[in-house]
Amino acid sequence: MISTLVVWLVVSSTGNLTINELHRTAQARLALYDSSLRAAVDQYRYLPYVVARHHEVIAAITGTGNPRTADMYLERVKQRSGAAALYVMDKTGMTVAASNWNTPDSFVGEDYGFRPYFSQSITGGEGFFFGIGVTTGRAGLFISNPIRGDDEIIGVAVVKIELDEVESNWQEGGETVFVADEDGVITMTSRGDWKYRTLSELSPEVRGRIVRHQQYPGKELASLDIGQQLAKGTGIVTINSERFLFDDKHMQDSKWRLYYLTSMDYVSNRQAAALFIAVSGAGLIILIILFLRERELKLASQREAREFARIQALNIRLEEEIAVRRKTEEELRGTQNELVQAGKLAALGQMSAAIAHEINQPITAIRTFCASAKLMLERGKTEKLDQNINQISALTERMGAITGQLKTFSRKSTGVLEPVDLKVALDNTLQLLSPQLQQEECTLERNEPDTPLVIQADLVRIEQICVNIIRNALDAMADSSVKRIRIDLTRTKTDVIMQITDTGPGMNEETLSLLFDPFFTTKDPGQGVGLGLSVTYGIVRDFGGSIKAYNTETAGACFEVRLPLLKGKTP
Repeated sequence: MISTLVVWLVVSSTGNLTINELHRTAQARLALYDSSLRAAVDQYRYLPYVVARHHEVIAAITGTGNPRTADMYLERVKQRSGAAALYVMDKTGMTVAASNWNTPDSFVGEDYGFRPYFSQSITGGEGFFFGIGVTTGRAGLFISNPIRGDDEIIGVAVVKIELDEVESNWQEGGETVFVADEDGVITMTSRGDWKYRTLSELSPEVRGRIVRHQQYPGKELASLDIGQQLAKGTGIVTINSERFLFDDKHMQDSKWRLYYLTSMDYVSNRQAAALFIAVSGAGLIILIILFLRERELKLASQREAREFARIQALNIRLEEEIAVRRKTEEELRGTQNELVQAGKLAALGQMSAAIAHEINQPITAIRTFCASAKLMLERGKTEKLDQNINQISALTERMGAITGQLKTFSRKSTGVLEPVDLKVALDNTLQLLSPQLQQEECTLERNEPDTPLVIQADLVRIEQICVNIIRNALDAMADSSVKRIRIDLTRTKTDVIMQITDTGPGMNEETLSLLFDPFFTTKDPGQGVGLGLSVTYGIVRDFGGSIKAYNTETAGACFEVRLPLLKGKTP
């Protein structure tokens, strides 16, 4: 019982494997036949396009030139290309010039307007038609292209390709292959007795159309009655008591279909041989199968183990790379924060003279009021002491505001992003820079909407952006007769825009291209290291925004910062 089952399995498996193998082989052979046939066609396919654009051909069609000149041109092209024939027709289908003009079967003067390739190209498309020549009686493939003149189609250029050599090669190859057109007529085949046979019985309408086009004159077009079997795409088909395994393939850029048939005798022979081997040594085959199965399982297990180890090692390496990347990002962010802090401290140092001047004024006034209060006490005029004490209190509050702003500005960033009103950040910045603006005699213009402009950011780093840009503007206006800074705050549906414009001399193209590069500076040595705008650029990018600089029409420079608007939030 087991032996019978083994024999049956072997024979059945052999048949299935053989069929699968033949299908794979057939697909490969189909690809090869398709490639060779398309190559044979494609080497001529360009000719109608080229001929249709030649001035001698256009002149012959329009009647402005000598048709004989066009005949000789087409003859030269035909000889050099190896095509069967080249000819051109006017818009009525009448042949005006042909490569065989000087032969007994010349196309010149013949009307081929009834051919489908003419109607396909006279409407602007490429014609593709296989048929038997009504003049020569030789079959071939006709490819056509429209001839254009003065923005209209004035005729059709046609190349005829004879594929006899390709078909002869198929026959010599000993394989069964054929091509059927869109109507199911076999146009090329390695089996000569199948040529011009049909896959299924043609309907009266199709036969009538073929007759009108004179596509296969004198051919019976008898049916092989295999259309329904071939409609499956792959399988087994019976032709004149012969059984074939078939595969087919649609040919690109055409309505042809290529079929490859393999005799089922090969499958039967393989099954017979398998049956003999199975009957002779069923037991041995079973042992071999079991051995091979075990070996395959072992190899598969080893492969899985190696693959698991490889994936595990890859995961470990990825985890290490992620850890290194995170550490690098933390170090870079820390470095940026340190640069921001260093920039703030440097800014405080450079503003120290103006701040000191701002604080010295209330200190001097306090001394004066204290001396006045002392004289009042000595003279017993205590009724005016309250006024002096109030003045001293107001001056100390003014000093406290200045030092408090310095303390706020000098603090380190927390790195936590939260809703920030850009107008508040700008208020803090201008309060800090107010002494320096006054010292530089710089006029400040500020335009902004009444509503808050809320962004997702870090208040400390936003203030640093404003300080860097405004201080750069002050430095740029050092030699300007008029010093004025205009700050415009606007909003769009998605962004908050801050534009800071100065009345300095502007920047040249080289400076604009390198402005945000680290360590690039136009200042004298010792005046700056070129990190302020580079740090500013990094902060803006961290907040998901953008920054750019350009010269204005009035010769000054403008820095434009765009930051994403945070809707529905308040700081």
